[in-house]
Amino acid sequence: MRIFKSLFILAWIFLLNLPAGSPPAYSQSPAAESGKKKPIEINSDKLRSENEGKKIIFSGNVVSTWGDLEIKSNILEIYANPKKGKSKRRTGSEPQEQDIDEIIAKGNVRIKKGDRRAKGDFAHYFNKEQKIFITGEPHATAWEGNNIIHGGKMTFYLERDLFEVNERVHLVLFPKNPPPEHKK
Repeated sequence: MRIFKSLFILAWIFLLNLPAGSPPAYSQSPAAESGKKKPIEINSDKLRSENEGKKIIFSGNVVSTWGDLEIKSNILEIYANPKKGKSKRRTGSEPQEQDIDEIIAKGNVRIKKGDRRAKGDFAHYFNKEQKIFITGEPHATAWEGNNIIHGGKMTFYLERDLFEVNERVHLVLFPKNPPPEHKK
C-alpha cells in the first residue's frame, strides 16, 4: 500500500500545477512559452520513491521530455516538497500537491532544447533560483547551432538568459557575418 501511495504521489507531482520554469532549460519552460501546461514524460529502467515521494530516483537509460526539452542521463533524481498554500483538511487518502525543488542528473548527461545542447557528467537544477550547473570530466560542453564552448563548470541563469563558464574555457564561434576584407 505504501508503494502504491508513493507512486500515486509521483503521478501528481508531474500532473498537477508545476510552476513555470520547472525543467532545466536555457530559457523559459515549454509550458510557459506556449501558455499551456505540458506533461513531463520520464522513461527509465527503474524507479525508486523515497521519503513519501519527496525524492524520486529514475535509473538506467533515463529519458525525460517536456515539450521540446529533453534530458538524458544514467540517473535522474527529483526532489519535491509539499506545496505551500491553502491548508485544507486532508483525509490521508488524497495526494498532496508538490513543487519540484531540485533535479539532479548523473552520468552521461545530455540536455537538448531546440538547437541548444549541453553535455557533461553531472547537472544540478535549482527551481527557486532558476539556475543549472553542469560539470564534466575533463569538461562540460554546450552548443548553439555550430558554436561550441567547453569548460569545467557551466552555470546557466535561466530567467536572465545568462551563463558563466569557469575552469579553463575554450570557445569556437562562427560569426554570422564574414570578416571585413583588408584593402591594400
